[in-house]
Amino acid sequence: MTAIALFVCSNQTHVRMFTAVARVLERGNRVAPRWVALDRYYNQWAEAALREQGWDNYTLLPRPGGASGTPWEGTAWTRMRILRQGRRAVQALLREARPAVVVLGNDLGTLERLFIAEARRLRVPSLLVQDGVIALRPVPAPPVPAPVRVARAALNALGLRLPDPRPYGQNGADRVAVMGEAVARWLIGQGVPAERIVVTGQPRYDFLHALRQGTAQPTGLDALGLPDGAKIIVFSSQPYLRYNVCDEAAARRIWRTVVEGVKGLGAGHHLVAKLHPAEDLAGTRRWLGHDFAPEWTLTRDADVLSLLWRADALVTLMSSTALEAMCLGKPVVLLDAGVMPEPIPYSESGAALRARDAEELTARLRQALYDDGVRQALARAREAFLPAHVGPLDGQASLRVAREIESLARGGE
Repeated sequence: MTAIALFVCSNQTHVRMFTAVARVLERGNRVAPRWVALDRYYNQWAEAALREQGWDNYTLLPRPGGASGTPWEGTAWTRMRILRQGRRAVQALLREARPAVVVLGNDLGTLERLFIAEARRLRVPSLLVQDGVIALRPVPAPPVPAPVRVARAALNALGLRLPDPRPYGQNGADRVAVMGEAVARWLIGQGVPAERIVVTGQPRYDFLHALRQGTAQPTGLDALGLPDGAKIIVFSSQPYLRYNVCDEAAARRIWRTVVEGVKGLGAGHHLVAKLHPAEDLAGTRRWLGHDFAPEWTLTRDADVLSLLWRADALVTLMSSTALEAMCLGKPVVLLDAGVMPEPIPYSESGAALRARDAEELTARLRQALYDDGVRQALARAREAFLPAHVGPLDGQASLRVAREIESLARGGE
């Protein structure tokens, strides 16, 4: 009987990351992929991505009819209800699917931690695959008053609340596949045993490698209708409000800075705002209103690697797209909005520029696009910076991750 690898997909990116891995498993014929999408809890359109990639052997993790809300929104009572619903659904799915290994792209979310904990209870190993940039300098959590700590501990003991997650890679997964040595060293420094960590590179970047080699072509760009001859500036957004990164005033300031910064470049420059999978496209368009010029492009579902291949520069706060743009040789400007520090030393290393306001953003973009000296300095810094953070960029990351899954399915051989 063929062993099952259960891929837990929180969002579109996880589907795209795991698809190449699953294709390798299918060719090997020793482990069969099966999918579960968390859309009914997270609303991040994993099911749509599964259909787009041609997968039909997936399950939407069940949730009682009419239930709403996500684990990071609503009251404490709402979150407790979601935890109860999720735990029952995860337990039932694992009993029915009987996977040999559970594969995840995140170990910080409520549902992902439930999968890890319930799999461990059933003695099913779990593999965590790094899905993007990991903050090597996490922002310290604010102090919690003593009465709240006592109440939380009681709820934890009763199973009505999950303990707050530890930093990435430290929430119970049996093995952690990281992109590069920088995260591996950080995890070891955090106390994760070295034998539980493997450097694989990023499976999604196998396509990026193919783009660089000219053996693959970008996808979906025609549908965006980007203007010929214009310099394309991509802004990679984050769900600032949904993830409580900042308040609404700060979120509007971020967007206004980007819009005004690109406008300052003048004619011949086109802004493409690429939303995070957790952001709502129609809602964001309404929220931006007239601030976002109608002739510019707002997208959530475009393939980000293809978009970056076409881009002339990237603006972001902290997204993994900064690494991806650098791998494609594109200049990056980090927006210092004062809401959180750089997760890894992008600008400290000289691999990216930094801007604090719209005027400075215009100036940095002008340098990144037209100043040969700045562009050459960025290229040299990228070459030194990327290997430790991206890992091997050789088109073989999917194969390495598939081998780890097969190893765990065989009992960790």
